[in-house]
Amino acid sequence: MKKLVLSLLATLALGCSGPSEPPPTSIQPIDSAKVQAAKLNLQTDAELAPCNIQVSAENDLLVLKGGVPSQAGKDRAEVLVKKVEGIKKVANHLEVQPATAQTPE
Repeated sequence: MKKLVLSLLATLALGCSGPSEPPPTSIQPIDSAKVQAAKLNLQTDAELAPCNIQVSAENDLLVLKGGVPSQAGKDRAEVLVKKVEGIKKVANHLEVQPATAQTPE
């Protein structure tokens, strides 16, 4: 009986020590080159170029902010940035604002 208790205590003590190193993360941050490539894709689109869409990265998420002239433009912006290799998640915070269609800066 004494051996059983000691064996159980040893098992519990070893089992509670926890992992020696943190688990690997599956988040792969988007680097600045990919952000620039996404911006370039938007700047080469005739409808979206004048909109000055803000593009940023938060870990593995590409974030789009600003105004676009149509829902189709909002949808196309997301498609264009997803063409960049390594961009899989997009937070599309673009707002449809028909007045932004041809606003020169």
